[in-house]
Amino acid sequence: MKFWVNIPVQVTGYEGDLGDNVDLVVQQLAKLDTCTPALLDYSADADATDDSAEFAVTVEASGLQEALGVGLSCVRSAIHATGAGTQGWDNTARVENAVVIYEVDADESVEVRPLVNA
Repeated sequence: MKFWVNIPVQVTGYEGDLGDNVDLVVQQLAKLDTCTPALLDYSADADATDDSAEFAVTVEASGLQEALGVGLSCVRSAIHATGAGTQGWDNTARVENAVVIYEVDADESVEVRPLVNA
């Protein structure tokens, strides 16, 4: 089944334009897309007025929980591939000295919706 996963994040510690930093993550999602069959599509949006971004991915999964896991994993992997950190995504990881930190408030802020097959 196909699912849409939307992940809003706060971005701190970036230099230059927020959109340029988010574009780096999108470039990594493009690379991940070529080798991850469950990742079907992706997009991103940024708002420099409140240092926020949203990453949306379309994934193939057997259910909502798996879709959530695949979506979060893909976005987090893409962020890490840029050299940035993801402090706050789990309580065991401490990110220090990262140039850019992407933080998701809580899993409750992540939206997962099944897509209707046409």
